[in-house]
Amino acid sequence: MKAIEFHALDYSATPHAWVADLYRLRKEVFADRLSWKVNINNGIEFDEYDSERTTYLIGTWEGVPLAGLRLISTLDPYMVEGPFRDFFRCEPPKHALMAESSRFFVDKIRSRQHGLTQVPLTEMLLFCMHNYAAGSGLESIITVVSNAMGRVVRNAGWHYEVLDTGEASPGEKVLLLNMPVTECNRQRLMSSIARKQPLSSTQASQWPHRLHIRDTPLG
Repeated sequence: MKAIEFHALDYSATPHAWVADLYRLRKEVFADRLSWKVNINNGIEFDEYDSERTTYLIGTWEGVPLAGLRLISTLDPYMVEGPFRDFFRCEPPKHALMAESSRFFVDKIRSRQHGLTQVPLTEMLLFCMHNYAAGSGLESIITVVSNAMGRVVRNAGWHYEVLDTGEASPGEKVLLLNMPVTECNRQRLMSSIARKQPLSSTQASQWPHRLHIRDTPLG
């Protein structure tokens, strides 16, 4: 059966093909479409936070990456205490059971090309990040979002605490979220997906478990 699958891959200096594709997609999404000021070199978006401390979650359809994000422990250098530091007044958290999510995206062009426009990929990626965090023993995820993305996260069912608000640029408000990893949030995320894409009983029993965890880098 064809299925959207989510994979956790560790950083490698010789990245797995999906991770290499992820860097290219990030360039298209964040630089070309959103006009973010990010580091571009040889057609990819890549910075100092892509390192041996990074784990990537990648959503694929028939082996083609469609969505992704990266996770970094807050005990390691991470973006809220780096390029995002001046956005906020509060001190960046440092906690062994907290990770930062960044570069979260769903490629709508690819999903449309594969006939997946009605599939709730954003909610699925959030759900799989929650699954991965819970399986890794994390208590929460910290992330920086726009007001609009904050509404998307809450409407998807992941209830959070706003640690601080700030401006990325004049008039561009951003939120610093602390997203607890709880069974209640997991259930709400699953319910949100079920509402947007009704599944057969067989599919419903299978899809939440299609997050494949890789403990070692894939070269």
